[in-house]
Amino acid sequence: MGQLTGGDPSLLRRINSAVVLHALRAADLATLTEITRVTGLSRPTVEGVVEGLIEAGLVVESAAEDSGARRQGRPARKFRFRAEAGHLLGLEIGPHRVAAVLSDLHGKVLGTASKDVSEEAPADERLERLRTTVAELLRRAGIARSSLRAVGVGSPGILEADGTVRLSTALPEWTGLQLGERLRRSFKCPVLVENDANAAAVAEHWKGAATDTDDVVFVLAGLSPGAGSLIG
Repeated sequence: MGQLTGGDPSLLRRINSAVVLHALRAADLATLTEITRVTGLSRPTVEGVVEGLIEAGLVVESAAEDSGARRQGRPARKFRFRAEAGHLLGLEIGPHRVAAVLSDLHGKVLGTASKDVSEEAPADERLERLRTTVAELLRRAGIARSSLRAVGVGSPGILEADGTVRLSTALPEWTGLQLGERLRRSFKCPVLVENDANAAAVAEHWKGAATDTDDVVFVLAGLSPGAGSLIG
């Protein structure tokens, strides 16, 4: 048995960064003291994480307000999450159309585009239709492809963790397709591929009809019926 060691410091930094980012995204502005209280991290840890996020361009220090009144001591530093620091792309692949949604890092929609596609279209034609849709959306929005931080894809069928389609009866030539690998060739950011009903359940919980509950069942009725659930 190999020697046991402590946790991976880089993994711990990533976890702490994610926790701090989550806290900052939930607040318009936050001080180090407020972030420390919400996250449960130590103040030195929060300070280090925030400085790293500033260097990465994801967080910025807000200018102190000048109310005209005299204040004792230095005002507390306030920070905000930079939703404009990058963009997210959501892709939908369906039997009759492909669609793309562009947003900032807060999820604010900046543009949409879609194209009809034949139910009988082969896989290559469907993917090319999707690439054309993405290119038109980015061009119309004036957003460089290099600005994308992540791409999320919803597809019918049973999908492996790497985005390979294990089984799909809705789309021709879809079963066995290495969808994740094919799409990653077009982007330099992470590409996450998920079953369309599962993706819809997450979306409704985040910004839709199920924001106030942690137990969700989403039923998709169409050419390829399906259901996605979130429990707890």
